[in-house]
Amino acid sequence: MGEVALGYKAAFKLHIRCDNCMRESIKAVNVPFADDAPMDPEDLIDSAFLRSIPYYCRPCSGVIGRLFKIEMV
Repeated sequence: MGEVALGYKAAFKLHIRCDNCMRESIKAVNVPFADDAPMDPEDLIDSAFLRSIPYYCRPCSGVIGRLFKIEMV
């Protein structure tokens, strides 16, 4: 437990709520090795990496989601 697969610096589960239909979803995110790659949830929140992750709600096709929880895997 707490081990990260080879090739990734960190792994997170993002809990996101759709702004349109209010459904919650979970998105798994693996952070590749890089000099400024986030290592923990606080780093992830402040990183440009988080802003580059696309969101799409399958049930309603919404593209705006609100992040309400981050877990390390």
